[in-house]
Amino acid sequence: MAKIESGMEAMLDMYFFETNGLLEQLDEILLRTESAGAFDGDDIKEIFRIMHTIKGSSAMMGFDNLSVLAHKAEDMFFVIRENPDVITDVSFVYDLVFQVSDSYKAQIEALQNNVNGEYEQMNFDELIDKLIKARDKLTSEASGDETAAGGSAKASEAAGGAAGAAPVKGDGKTTVRVFFEDGCQMENLRAFLLINTIRDECSFLEYTPDDVENNAETSKEIIENGFVVSFTANDGKDDYVLKLIESAMNVQSYEVLTNAPEAAASAAEAPKAELPPEPAKETLKTEKPAAPKAPAKPAPAAEEKSAVEKAQAAVANANSGAAQKQSLISVNLAKLDALHDIVGEIITTESMVISNPDLEGLELESFNKAARDLKKLTGELQDTVMSIRMVPLAGVFQKMNRIVRDMRKKLGRDVDFVLEGEDTEVDKSIVDNLQDPLMHLVRNCMDHGIGEEDPETRKSLGKPEKGTIKLSAQSSSGEVIITVSDDGAGIDPERVMAKAKKMGLLTKPEGEYTEREIQNMILLPGFSTNEVVTEFSGRGVGMDVVKANIEKCGGQVLVDSKKGQGTNFIIKIPLTMAIIDGMEIMVGGLVFTVPISTIRESFKVEPGQLLNDTGGKEMIMIRGVVYPILRLHEKFAIDTEVTDLKDGILLLVETDNKSMCIFADKLIGEQQVVVKPFPKYLARYNIKGEGLSGCTIMGDGSISLIIDTNLLIG
Repeated sequence: MAKIESGMEAMLDMYFFETNGLLEQLDEILLRTESAGAFDGDDIKEIFRIMHTIKGSSAMMGFDNLSVLAHKAEDMFFVIRENPDVITDVSFVYDLVFQVSDSYKAQIEALQNNVNGEYEQMNFDELIDKLIKARDKLTSEASGDETAAGGSAKASEAAGGAAGAAPVKGDGKTTVRVFFEDGCQMENLRAFLLINTIRDECSFLEYTPDDVENNAETSKEIIENGFVVSFTANDGKDDYVLKLIESAMNVQSYEVLTNAPEAAASAAEAPKAELPPEPAKETLKTEKPAAPKAPAKPAPAAEEKSAVEKAQAAVANANSGAAQKQSLISVNLAKLDALHDIVGEIITTESMVISNPDLEGLELESFNKAARDLKKLTGELQDTVMSIRMVPLAGVFQKMNRIVRDMRKKLGRDVDFVLEGEDTEVDKSIVDNLQDPLMHLVRNCMDHGIGEEDPETRKSLGKPEKGTIKLSAQSSSGEVIITVSDDGAGIDPERVMAKAKKMGLLTKPEGEYTEREIQNMILLPGFSTNEVVTEFSGRGVGMDVVKANIEKCGGQVLVDSKKGQGTNFIIKIPLTMAIIDGMEIMVGGLVFTVPISTIRESFKVEPGQLLNDTGGKEMIMIRGVVYPILRLHEKFAIDTEVTDLKDGILLLVETDNKSMCIFADKLIGEQQVVVKPFPKYLARYNIKGEGLSGCTIMGDGSISLIIDTNLLIG
């Protein structure tokens, strides 16, 4: 077991965040270039930069095995970078670099799961040996001159020098002053990574402060004065080096100083306000001013603005989409969770104060006005906190590209993978729980759908020879609908029914099952129609895991398939699981909460609206459309005196294009509520299956049950 070096704990989160981001960027480049069939020069340089950055940051963190692995991958891409026109077939490189990416992710996962700073240090010797052989093979495929043949040695020397080689003196140097993003932290290490990024492109390089690698105190100096770098680019390619500086991580802006020697010599002493005069410098980026200006005194009118108005203006400016670059900070998700919980408790407490029984019958005009203002502010606070936690699905969607790529090669099936709606945003906690379910579903579509039809079979059925898998997302009525579909073999209901019967999973006579019910049997634990266990399926695990993980998010998964035409897996998840706008209704002595997003209208029954279907079930006609009626007191066996439909209230609810009217005694009113899960000991009673999704605490301290209209109607 290896141990994380003392003092590095505070830097781990930043290392994980940045390295995982770089690995995702690497996978994206590899998938795109593999699909195109070739690397271009910019892609090669970007991959080389990613490996170089990962190598440097891993070395600083003391993860030697990761640093060496990235170093050898960097060596291989050095050869490719130096000979881009000569090497025409690098298909074997993709598998190797994907293995490097997977190895990095596995080691990082072990680091994140460390106990008391101890983790398992993986051995990458076999993969490193493959990288060395690939480097030598690529070198031999190059032009064959001494320069090309010695490319790997040059790469090793350059990469090794990145840890702090002495600068090489030269003439005609260019000097730039670099500013990093406000609040990015560890500015000295940002500066060191920047130096590693450009070092191989320069014949001369020096910088101030010159001890950024091992002196954390230089961060303050860099924040105040900027980081001054002087260089002479290889072959005069100053523009390329400046481009590397501009695209380096956390760089906010930089300036090119034409009177470079004086600027470099005085960088440590001169504050930003004493930069060279305007004619002596050329500003390439102006997102961050060279010198901070004293804040102007606010105008009298501005001083009169309330704190609320100022906060609203700040939010408006942040969302205005102006060209100015945003200042971003990384925040630990646990802190956001804590903030989210506090907001939930504030909303609950606000409800308890405003609805306090002691206030009944009192005329409190000032109190009521303050209560309205408080409700408005807590609503804005909740919206802001929720927006902070919302993230796009693009990250988890893009990872499915890799699953399709690997299975495409192993199954020998060509397939188009289509993504739609990846910009749809959901709560971060939900996104974290979606990766495994989506991975299982995509694999299922590849293995059971596309994999069971060869091109000739597809052609004979009138389908394109190349299959299609589609992953899409869209927002609808306070929830997100994600669909994973394929145009493959589909689900054979007879085969599923035979398997379910054999496994003893039937709970009613065969003839009573609808086709939709038969299809959804594949979600039962242990169910699998594969007779042969493969790398991807047949073990009876996966689909039930999908169902369990989706339900953990407060959602549901449905199967819709036609034999020979394909399969759709439909996932419905809430935008957030914590706070909802609800309508409180009374049934007997109990209070229920119905999500307002599902309510279309509420009304009293009018004469002539009621009727019965052929089975005797109660129906109601609204504007020419007939809807079924569900009496909540009968559904949940509640004693109530209000049993005549004309005496109570009806709520028309709709979800997933299905509608129903639910009958209650009376409406209490609209209330924002915090969703609390049911205690674990109630799970065995399948409360959620009866149409209840959770509970909430009322203003008087009592409990209200939250109705899940999806399950109630379904």
